Amino acid sequence: MQDRWTGNIGDFGKLALLRQLMEGRQLAICWYLTNGLSEQPNEGKYFDYLKHPAEFRHLAPEIFDTLKQIVDSGKTNMHRIDALENCGLLNGTLFHRREVPRRASLREIWARDLVDSISEADLVFLDPDNGIEGNRVTPKHVALAEIAALRREDRALVLVQRQSGRQSEAKFLAERLRSLGCRRIELIRFRLISSRFFVVADHDNVISDRIASFSRKWGKWVNTYWF
Repeated sequence: MQDRWTGNIGDFGKLALLRQLMEGRQLAICWYLTNGLSEQPNEGKYFDYLKHPAEFRHLAPEIFDTLKQIVDSGKTNMHRIDALENCGLLNGTLFHRREVPRRASLREIWARDLVDSISEADLVFLDPDNGIEGNRVTPKHVALAEIAALRREDRALVLVQRQSGRQSEAKFLAERLRSLGCRRIELIRFRLISSRFFVVADHDNVISDRIASFSRKWGKWVNTYWF
């Protein structure tokens, strides 16, 4: 998660899904903050959806209007994330937003703080830039050990995974979570500019029903997978 990306089309889908799932639960969001100062991406296309309300606004009007206001304000340097946390879309949510350290020893301390700071939550969303660790752990990845530490009998987990280009990515993600003991796994793939998976694990029938309802409403923009 990077401040300058706050309000992009990925956030539009992300917030709509979390609002669908959070009713009756204590949501916690772990931003997995990075600074991204060395990157020079084409940011514009990820915000163009705000210029097309006829195409997107009906999917989540309140979220669309709020994100447009945040983006149009021109706030930067963590102010967009401040605005998002305080805009009222996610009332009652717990937030963890310490920047992810690069050093392994500091990462362990950071991870313990993450687990302790959201102990009251029974729905946890992890928001790294890239997703689950591959061959190595970076600040843009969730470590498998961190997912394992956050698992709890009464808690559902949600995490985002950028499409990597590997074959059978949905199956790969499900197998990664199964390796940690997760048995109930669903994936929502957003097809908005770039492809992203939202992985839901350790959840109940109520959340499954809400995922199905969300998928019906969003239609062509999402695909769902069950494992």
